[in-house]
Amino acid sequence: MQGIKKRWVYNYIILLASILLIIEGGFIVFIQGYYYENIKSELTTKAKISTSFYNRFLKDGPEDLNTLAKQLIQDTYFKDSLEMEILDINGNIIMSSNGFLINEKVSTVDYKEALKGNSSSWNGRNIDTGENIMTVSSPLKQGDGQVIGVVRFVTSLERVDGVIRLLIASSLIVIFVVLSAMLLLSLIFSKSIIGPLNEINEVAKKMANGQFSERVEKRYNDEIGELSDTLNYMAGEIVEATKLKNDFISSISHELRTPLTSIKGWGETILTGGLDDKAETELGLKIIVKETTRLSEMVEELLDFSRIESGRITLHLEPTDIETVLSEIVHMFKHRGKADGVIVEYEHPLFVPEIIGDQNRLRQVFMNIIDNAIKFTESEKKVCVTIDSDEENVYIEVIDEGAGISEEDLPKVKEKFFKGISKKSGSGIGLAVSDEIIKLHSGTFDIESEVDKGTTIKITLPIQI
Repeated sequence: MQGIKKRWVYNYIILLASILLIIEGGFIVFIQGYYYENIKSELTTKAKISTSFYNRFLKDGPEDLNTLAKQLIQDTYFKDSLEMEILDINGNIIMSSNGFLINEKVSTVDYKEALKGNSSSWNGRNIDTGENIMTVSSPLKQGDGQVIGVVRFVTSLERVDGVIRLLIASSLIVIFVVLSAMLLLSLIFSKSIIGPLNEINEVAKKMANGQFSERVEKRYNDEIGELSDTLNYMAGEIVEATKLKNDFISSISHELRTPLTSIKGWGETILTGGLDDKAETELGLKIIVKETTRLSEMVEELLDFSRIESGRITLHLEPTDIETVLSEIVHMFKHRGKADGVIVEYEHPLFVPEIIGDQNRLRQVFMNIIDNAIKFTESEKKVCVTIDSDEENVYIEVIDEGAGISEEDLPKVKEKFFKGISKKSGSGIGLAVSDEIIKLHSGTFDIESEVDKGTTIKITLPIQI
């Protein structure tokens, strides 16, 4: 095991083992205390019953301790593991229920406390047998309260200790089983995480080497599954960006080639013509100027596209007389339409409110869409531009009777570098840039079209952004 798997399993098992061992320690203390306390309670009760009865009996007068000891032992019921001893005030065992007397004097804590008139207990090792025992001592008192002896109950704790050891062993086995089960489960769980992560890592390495067709299989609907989706999405975006880059290079190369070829060709023609044919020279220069203007416009579009892609395009917002701006552009394109045989009409109300917008950017949009409308409309047909408003928005429509856009291509026309099949199609940037400019004005840019019937572009601009 390495890496995350190793850390997960080790840390998890160490934490779990620590918790279980703490619980085990508490269990040992509790179970030993429980059994010992029960035995202590039972012996204390026996000692108090025995001494309280005979303490009342002794109030009638002095009694020989040996006689009293014999009587006490005879009248008390004993279990196999229980021994009763009668001790004098010097610690000597006068009589024992097992019949064996020990010459050594008793000096345990319970006995010393009993001489002071208090019942007490003690547990420890038997000096002679080495076994673990518990003792409870209670005083024998005369009528005047003087202690004349001690009743001491002694029991072996070996059997209880055996039960406690069995319980501890059983609990340790349970802990071992639990730890083993948790280790197995943690290995399975960590494998369910590490496996997909390793797969993601391998796919990421392949993607880093340019194999963007690789995909991660999504196994779970969780954070790892989300990571898989993100990586797959990233790969798709990179493929799309690569395709966009290639389309960009292809489109720009094609668009630049035509005007540059025209400029070069006419430049060479003029140079080799000796400048004798003034009409031809004038025609060539006009074409060069026209193609240079076309190149300039293309460069501006590319710069706008670059700004939009990098998020650096900014609007210079100010109160704008949108109707005047549109009217000027329509008037300018009427002459262009007249030259191409296209009728350009303009409809507007008496009053259109000002909007807050970037006049130059909006002018760029209107010029682009009206230019496209005239470009794709045949001679003797119309292009109608309208403007209207309500309390919240200004509405602009450019309706042409041109070739229209197919249902298949319509969703794509605002995409970057999309070009239709028509030879009149430009770089494929204009509509994309126009759409972005309208979005920056918090407006909408919609296109409706039908093949051979025409196209309608609807622009909605809020009066206040």
